[in-house]
Amino acid sequence: MSALTGMRILVTRPAHQASAWCETLAREGAEAVAVPLLELVPVSTPEQLQALKDRVLDFDLYQKVIFVSQNAVAHAMEWLDNYWPQLPVGIEYFAVGASTAGALSQQGLRAQAPGGAMNSEALLQDPALQPAQVAEKRILIFRGVGGRPYMAQVLAERGARVDFAELYERRLPDDAADQLIATFTDPKVWQQKQVVALHSGESLHNYRRLLDQLALDPQRKGLTQALVQLPVLVPGERVAQLARELGFEQVLTAENATDASMLATLKQH
Repeated sequence: MSALTGMRILVTRPAHQASAWCETLAREGAEAVAVPLLELVPVSTPEQLQALKDRVLDFDLYQKVIFVSQNAVAHAMEWLDNYWPQLPVGIEYFAVGASTAGALSQQGLRAQAPGGAMNSEALLQDPALQPAQVAEKRILIFRGVGGRPYMAQVLAERGARVDFAELYERRLPDDAADQLIATFTDPKVWQQKQVVALHSGESLHNYRRLLDQLALDPQRKGLTQALVQLPVLVPGERVAQLARELGFEQVLTAENATDASMLATLKQH
């Protein structure tokens, strides 16, 4: 019998990314319930599109290019394919995590990526991103709108000129509340051991926002209180600290957001 047999996991990843994680959990004996708390929408305003186009057209002016996620790779490659049938030579590529590096590899690009925590802090330890290697260099970061500024700030302090290519916006799906409520309609589900798996700080924020919305409905207050008490599974100590600050007391901290790391932490729980 697997360590996850009888466990119920709420999978909050974007709908297009949830299936593989759900299948992994099912193979381990858990019941995986998809409740997407994050959706990615391509930028659409004329200002956003023009800013992104400008970055892509200047792609050959950058010495180092960083992709923050698999989603950043997917969206960026669409733009690059449109304007650069053959990519410029001599650019160093970096990825925040092995999965992102794998996505770049599928595009024929070799990227350096950190192991372990697989976050901005880990990537910034790469020898090729130290002050002597980035001073006076132009660096482009492909990311979503309003992403975490930490990496760019550190690289700028090291002497680099850093630009963003913002590809998509993160949103809470319109039907998230209805899906979450439906997931707990049957009282029998509370007989199972449950965990809410949140793969990013954005998903965590959206979950808290959703619970706050439900708490405004007197009929949902009991559900809200019960959900806050469920364990949340998050990647890395930074997101774990954020979870505690948002009022979650049972926080399971995986080393990173890969399926293997999240699964290992679940099994320990």
